[in-house]
Amino acid sequence: MGPKMRMTQVLSVSDISPHMKRIIVTGNELKDFPSDKKSAHVKAIFPKPNVANKMPKLGIYFGFKQWMRSYTIREFNPQSMQLTLDFAVNDHQGLASNWASNAVPGDHLGIAGPGDSKHPDLYAESHLMFGDITALPAIAGILELMPDNAKGDVWIQVPEEQDIQDLVAPANMLINWLVTPDKLTGDFLSALASQKTDLNNTAIFIAAEASVVKQLKAHLNEHCQYDKTKLYASAYWNRKK
Repeated sequence: MGPKMRMTQVLSVSDISPHMKRIIVTGNELKDFPSDKKSAHVKAIFPKPNVANKMPKLGIYFGFKQWMRSYTIREFNPQSMQLTLDFAVNDHQGLASNWASNAVPGDHLGIAGPGDSKHPDLYAESHLMFGDITALPAIAGILELMPDNAKGDVWIQVPEEQDIQDLVAPANMLINWLVTPDKLTGDFLSALASQKTDLNNTAIFIAAEASVVKQLKAHLNEHCQYDKTKLYASAYWNRKK
């Protein structure tokens, strides 16, 4: 049995920055949606593009996964049953980004899940986080959940300065913005290489293009001591697809 699927409707659409759009969905089927899943993911289920019927098809059937993509829960308000999702837009074409770019109130979106939070240990002695703009919603949500005494370093790639967000984070979490349209920037590897090699007490979050994630994991394995239970590394997208 797979995750519960719910039908929602778009309540509002707003531009956070040139490359980030915030979409709030709502609906009675969210009445039992868990309220403690900020920074976890859901599977957004999109309607087939270029067809008259803009309703996504819920359920498990042959090929259903091609219409699903993972997105981070930025907020969920159980009283108003409003679920907030942020979408990276305007620098690539794809099922999700194209839908988000054209979404208007009243559009339908399926939601499956939620899953679990991705950060391996909010209460670790220190933290390292690396992510391109597609991971920015997840990083932002995780930072909001960290205890006030959390410390560490964060590197986030965004295409331009207007994409920099005012994040809520513990005072000792140093946020480094990498302003470049190149999501494959080598600055992530340079930042990791500048760290100490003993990372056994460090929670590490990596979310970027598949080859970048592979590169950073290879550096960890070759040059660092780290606790694999405190590592989350995920390819949020693949340039070859």
